[in-house]
Amino acid sequence: MSGSDRRPDRTSDGPDTLHAEFDWGSISPSVAVVQTVAIAAEQEAIELSPLIETLDPDALDQLFVHSTEPDSAVSLSFQLGEYAVTVTGTGDVYVRTGSVHL
Repeated sequence: MSGSDRRPDRTSDGPDTLHAEFDWGSISPSVAVVQTVAIAAEQEAIELSPLIETLDPDALDQLFVHSTEPDSAVSLSFQLGEYAVTVTGTGDVYVRTGSVHL
């Protein structure tokens, strides 16, 4: 996966959670979210509903432009189809399956 510091790991936070780490200087958060959800869904990214149907990808990217500090407390959680997604300013993307209350 391009821009990833390490491969996604389904076991780091539970069997229903996929965790991937990214460098926001190398990959945009919106692309990272789509890539990670595609892996969780075991589908190609092109097969997913467009991210823009849930939130503005440009706004997501802008939110994290200035939050690349290692101690950045910026995070955003949202529902993308059947997946609960959390993106952090430190480059983490968590995707949980099933019914999750945000």
